[in-house]
Amino acid sequence: MSSALTFAQPQTPAVSLGEAAQQLMLFELEPEDPRYTRLDEGRGTKELTKLETFLRNAAKVPNAFAKCAFVGSRGTGKSTYLRHLERDLEREGTFTPVHIYLDASLESDCHYSDLFLWMVDEIARQFDGRGHPVNEAALSEVAVWFAEKTISKTTEWKKEIGLTAEAEASAKTGIPGIFSLKLLARLKSMIVGSEQSRKDIRQNVQNYATELRHRVNDFLDHARAVLKDAGKPDRLLIVQDNLDRIRPRERAWHLFESGGEMLADIRADVVYTAPLVLNLAPLDIGPIFGNVFTMPNVKVRKRDGSAHRAGVDSLVTLLGKRLSLKAVFRSGSVVRYLAEMSGGSVRELLRLVSEAQLEAQVSHKPKVDMKSARAAVTKKAVNFTRLLMPMSVYFPILAEIHRTKGAYQISEAEATTERVASAREFFAELIGNEAVLEYNGDDSWYDVHPAIRETGPFQDALAKTSQA
Repeated sequence: MSSALTFAQPQTPAVSLGEAAQQLMLFELEPEDPRYTRLDEGRGTKELTKLETFLRNAAKVPNAFAKCAFVGSRGTGKSTYLRHLERDLEREGTFTPVHIYLDASLESDCHYSDLFLWMVDEIARQFDGRGHPVNEAALSEVAVWFAEKTISKTTEWKKEIGLTAEAEASAKTGIPGIFSLKLLARLKSMIVGSEQSRKDIRQNVQNYATELRHRVNDFLDHARAVLKDAGKPDRLLIVQDNLDRIRPRERAWHLFESGGEMLADIRADVVYTAPLVLNLAPLDIGPIFGNVFTMPNVKVRKRDGSAHRAGVDSLVTLLGKRLSLKAVFRSGSVVRYLAEMSGGSVRELLRLVSEAQLEAQVSHKPKVDMKSARAAVTKKAVNFTRLLMPMSVYFPILAEIHRTKGAYQISEAEATTERVASAREFFAELIGNEAVLEYNGDDSWYDVHPAIRETGPFQDALAKTSQA
């Protein structure tokens, strides 16, 4: 699971459109970055505080390990938040965190055995990088087990990674070496290399699921012992990130439903990110881990449609840490317009402002004015219109979702099993492509992306829905 891309970015607010382009690139903020902004008040929920309290409480219980799911739409800032939380927990002496990113090659097809393999490899590499490496003998126990159970011809993989009898003997006596990491790298390359090898490896491992769990847990026990010997907190907190990128949702559900018992039974505290659609009926990720925490979008409007000033203010504050608002925007109303039209998604806000500043630059304007901002929103709306085809199918449903805030109704005559299943899949698709955004606070509700609400087809459908 590769690390997230990070770039050396200037940390002082941009004072020109050219500088703004750099500050608006989509990148994950490092824990010490002064641009990080907590948006709890804008989201209108205590979910993040509950997650933090849950983990701190878990750390007080010896020989028990917490597992939870962390869900939310892509672009809400989950990864950046988790990295900052990990930093805080480590500073408190509560946990030693290991952040693992799902390998991009597994986003369309992921199995719990893949997560375990990458987990072992990433812990070994991160511990080594921090100056307290795991014992090679302990690592080889699990690495060789994976190889023996998944690669039929032992002599082939030993020869391929250059493993001599002398090197193998040294590894088993605990003398540090690199053969286990080479072996893990080879296994990972086989999984991502071809569909058939991936299928064969997973099938072989599944035949030994209980033993797999024991091997991984023995390695995690060793990892905690290494931490204790190094004077670090020996509560190992694994954050398995980017599982919310798995598509389609049936693949994500299969990962958690078929592998849930295995994922919940490893001896470490773990936060698993998950797609928001797994919170939608008939799926329910809650019983798998017992605890699910949600990061919703920032509320730019309340459920009744009135302005949510705290939400817009929080997004303006976020932008103000990246851009000198007076230097980049013609007026405060332009900033607030873009914040509201983002729908409360941090990623969407950065994209809209980036497009608006580009529009201003090519029009030879020194600042982003309302015309440039509206052009950026129009471009987003056009992209949605291309995506939501045929419009005669999508827009009436979107209008109904907006009117009812997600309480989409199906008449009793239409409520066949097939019709209900189709409606659920349709709603999940709209959540997945972010045409519909999720909000919560006192309750959970949904609304259509503000850029879609600006379009003629949506307004026409809304008018017909209101007359019905």
